[in-house]
Amino acid sequence: MNTEISYYSLTFLKLALISTITFLSPIKGFLIIISLAVGFDTLFAIYTTIKLNGWKSYQSTKLFNIVVKTFFYMGTIVFAYLIDYFMIEKNLIWGIPNLITKITTMLWIYIEMKSWDETSQKLGNPPFLTIVNNIIKKAKTFKKDLNELKKDE
Repeated sequence: MNTEISYYSLTFLKLALISTITFLSPIKGFLIIISLAVGFDTLFAIYTTIKLNGWKSYQSTKLFNIVVKTFFYMGTIVFAYLIDYFMIEKNLIWGIPNLITKITTMLWIYIEMKSWDETSQKLGNPPFLTIVNNIIKKAKTFKKDLNELKKDE
């Protein structure tokens, strides 16, 4: 009798896990992307800390924050997907499927990218927007020079 209850409990848990994974499969890419972003941010922060202050400044106890941050981000993405799935008719807003989920994921990615930029600035690098603006200016100058060369021919 006891083994029979255990068997049914285990079967129920397996089915619940498989059902949950199947339900969340449309957003697995979002969850993977946010996990990679948090992981990269953490590795970059560890590198910066060690480079600026040496190995003694590295504290492995602070790595627990990765778990909290990752599960918080993933939880909000899953919650946004639940809103998209159950509350939005046909799962479309302005013809875009899973729009709330995509916006939530992009918000977290933006926050992680700002964190990368701040960490990079600690190493003495210029802000990301300055780099992008310089690339755009150089591209415009290159295009202008290229157009002048075409006119000369």
